Amino acid sequence: MANAMLIKFGEYRLDTEEMSLQINEQLVVLEPKVFAVLMYFIEHHERYISMDELHDNLWQGRCVSDAAVRRIISKIRIILNDNHKDPKYLQSLSKRGYKLICPVSKLSPLVEIGSKENSENNNVSKKKVLLYLIFITTMIFSLVYLWNKNGEYKTSITTQVIDSIISEKRVLAVSNDGRYIAFTSKLRLGNNYQIYLKDQNSQTVKVLVDDTRLPRGLTFSSDGKWLYFSDNLDRVALLKQIDLTPNIHNIDTLVSNFYFISDVFIDENENNVIYFSAQKSKKSAMLIYKFNTDNGLVEEVTSVSQKGAHDSRADISPDSGKLVVLRVYMDSKRNSIRVRDLKTGRTLFQHDQNTTIYDVHWLDDEHIILLDDKKLAKINVKTGHSYTIIDKNKGLVTLDRVTPNTLLAIRDNDIINTLIEKKLPLSDFKNVEMIQKKQPEQDSSIITYQPLGNKVWMVINEGGVSSLIFYEKSKVTKKATLMSTEKPLELLGPSLSGQYVLLKLQDRITIFNTFDNSLTYLSKADELIGDVTFSLDEKSILYTRKSNGEWQVFEYVIEEKAKDLIFEGYRFIRQFEGGYVLGDNTGRLSRFDEYKETMTPMPVSMSTETNTNWAVINGKVLWSNHNLINTIFYEIDLNDVDTSNLKSKTFDFSVIRPRFYVDKVNGLIVVESLGSRTSEIISIDIQ
Repeated sequence: MANAMLIKFGEYRLDTEEMSLQINEQLVVLEPKVFAVLMYFIEHHERYISMDELHDNLWQGRCVSDAAVRRIISKIRIILNDNHKDPKYLQSLSKRGYKLICPVSKLSPLVEIGSKENSENNNVSKKKVLLYLIFITTMIFSLVYLWNKNGEYKTSITTQVIDSIISEKRVLAVSNDGRYIAFTSKLRLGNNYQIYLKDQNSQTVKVLVDDTRLPRGLTFSSDGKWLYFSDNLDRVALLKQIDLTPNIHNIDTLVSNFYFISDVFIDENENNVIYFSAQKSKKSAMLIYKFNTDNGLVEEVTSVSQKGAHDSRADISPDSGKLVVLRVYMDSKRNSIRVRDLKTGRTLFQHDQNTTIYDVHWLDDEHIILLDDKKLAKINVKTGHSYTIIDKNKGLVTLDRVTPNTLLAIRDNDIINTLIEKKLPLSDFKNVEMIQKKQPEQDSSIITYQPLGNKVWMVINEGGVSSLIFYEKSKVTKKATLMSTEKPLELLGPSLSGQYVLLKLQDRITIFNTFDNSLTYLSKADELIGDVTFSLDEKSILYTRKSNGEWQVFEYVIEEKAKDLIFEGYRFIRQFEGGYVLGDNTGRLSRFDEYKETMTPMPVSMSTETNTNWAVINGKVLWSNHNLINTIFYEIDLNDVDTSNLKSKTFDFSVIRPRFYVDKVNGLIVVESLGSRTSEIISIDIQ
């Protein structure tokens, strides 16, 4: 075969001469048509391929149905172990077709064979080359083994605390020459942050800005003359600059027409461009933008097609050629890192994981640094090779690069949060009982605390193992462990009788029967569930599921193991005596009367954020909301038609979080109060 090649795409190698696909030690010989379609996707990986184009170029006028072509594509997905709902290789887009989204590179041309005599000579040469390659490969693997064995790959890490003020810090930035460190700080409870500047030469620290709200982005200009930062007010986000000229420090607003700004960064080789990650409105996606200080123009750098995807952080490589973007998928909790070529727009590298990524930066033109809730890691974006710099991340929340071997990071000290039981209704909102989430001497933490009368249900994590715990308040020392798992476990709520407990086990809604310890899965891992609760008689589970773009409400009868569709167009549901309260996709509430079979709109909307909650208790609807500055609890009577009985309580978001749990027996809700936190700036030297 002429022009035979070895082609690498993603984790696979394709031998175009043998029509074979290799990953690790597995070899798959492809069917001719499967190979032809795959090669066409590889050759045109920079764009989408329509169904008509496949017909015209690969079937050349033969009468072949679209279904037959899709079967070929399905075979490719199966061979690549690719999920069409969460693709790593082949992405499909309605009305546009299919596109290979992984990096593609040609490794080497294969030898073309001529005459029989030349073929024999080539075979001899090939054998010699093969023996030589085997010898070299063996030596390399031996050296790599010895290198690893002797710890050469084990990075030597030295950390040192940088003197600064005692406070809670969230974001930092380092000037290009390493002399200045800027950081955000919170000295007291409240909504205000300060921005400080430390001179590493003189060791002095001074206040640049005394009053900001959620300054999530912070960076120096490439020449060190300006400091850029975000100032997120209620529903208005500002991109500002500070003049660093000594004794001046004037502050100017550069951009003001955004809802929220998450990150601010620059290209080290450009003086007139500022990049930032932002939302234009509460419902829009977070994208990467660039602002030109010369002409005042703002341009989109990235775009997203999937709902719930947000480009929250990014950084530009030292050579100005590549952009690394942290993309967070809010619905699936998946995090993705993508490296784009800024000239061509091609995706050069992609890394996905289901754990939270806090920060990502370039170390040099080939390596990025990744900080998540478990580790600090270094990744080669050309080879995909990754190794851990710091294992078991202990409090690191953000970082910045000084040199390829030196980082600065913010490290949080231990914090003790408190779970507080508060009396309902809101007019009687006061503390009843307080429980610490984590004791300093213990290596376990309460993930969920759900009281119900005299009973308490908890999920505790200890050493990576989550356990469902039950006890009675009068017998605190007699705790029973009902189940333990290394898989992600979340407590949604127990039934009043205690026989059933609703759980989210590895992203699946699950019913746990405490009588026989059986598990019944109510949903699949890839299903989008909006809401789930027990019916009043506890014989059924009410839940909502999104199907074909529409929300549907189901009732699952536990004993019969059967479900029925009871409403359409609603994402939220709670039952009360005589009917249901339902919420649409925007959170707008309506009340359904079972006896009259009428639906009546209610004059309020609740939050659709995942870190909030709502409940119907004692004839009232209770829900929480927040704006990242304040947490607000609302309460309204079921029969209120004009919000005349609407009540609310407002708290500092940094102290009281909006997620709550309900004790219907005692008329309580459980909220979480965050303890005082202090942070320190540390230098990380990598050798």
